[in-house]
Amino acid sequence: MIDLNYQDLNINMDKNNPVNLKNRNSVFLLLIIVSLIFSISLMLVYADNTSVITSSQKILCEGSQFETTAYFFLSEQNGPIVMIMAGVHGDEFAGIEATKQFIKRINDTGLKKGTVIIIPEANKEAVNNSVRAMSPLEDLNRNFPGEPASEGIKGLAGEIFDIIIKNEVDFLLDLHESVDYFQEGATFYGQTIVLDDHDILLKEVADYLLQELNSAIIYPENQFQIIQKPIEGSSTYESLDKTGTPGITFETCTKIEYGRRVEFHLICIEKLLDYFDMILP
Repeated sequence: MIDLNYQDLNINMDKNNPVNLKNRNSVFLLLIIVSLIFSISLMLVYADNTSVITSSQKILCEGSQFETTAYFFLSEQNGPIVMIMAGVHGDEFAGIEATKQFIKRINDTGLKKGTVIIIPEANKEAVNNSVRAMSPLEDLNRNFPGEPASEGIKGLAGEIFDIIIKNEVDFLLDLHESVDYFQEGATFYGQTIVLDDHDILLKEVADYLLQELNSAIIYPENQFQIIQKPIEGSSTYESLDKTGTPGITFETCTKIEYGRRVEFHLICIEKLLDYFDMILP
């Protein structure tokens, strides 16, 4: 704020002097103008960092043990449509928590442009039981594209896949965790960004995420790496194969402290949307 006083303006505040009374009124008017300018500036700064969005929800597999919720956030400005999933495996909690935190953020700050679709607990039954899947045959990430009209896990996969198709999703992010770090020839994928193809956009996005994530990681074993591992029946593989929608699978390692893993997932979400210029600073 600007600190004005009458001495600085060399005004003699004699109330009986009409000239000084006029000067005093001018000072008051100046103070009011300065205050208004300051208030308007604050409003503009706030407005520049928020954006009106339209939000809605869709219940998947309503009334069944697989019932879960998809959240839709639409900006006023057209842009990319990005879908984010977590809880495809019910015992991979960091991604679930990160999506829930990001939903709170997006409700507060809005979107710069485009649409974000979030499914925090894709396999709700498995999440409720803290297991990867209720049975080996019910592994959601081996049952895409599924069939919406079916029952059970195939129906769940189908309804999720239907969102990708009907909303013409431009990019898919599937959040996962692994019990160990990735090594060549091993079945663990901890600290990886998994691609299904040599798609140019996939490579560009993965390279950007890798740089942003690893720049803040001190220990080499915790740094991420990009691998190509197409898995039939997985969300990203089938999305690219059946609809042409590219996507990445993001994996953290559960040997790392939980809060840090949640942070990795949040950074991944934010930087992905930042790549597409969809979120406000």
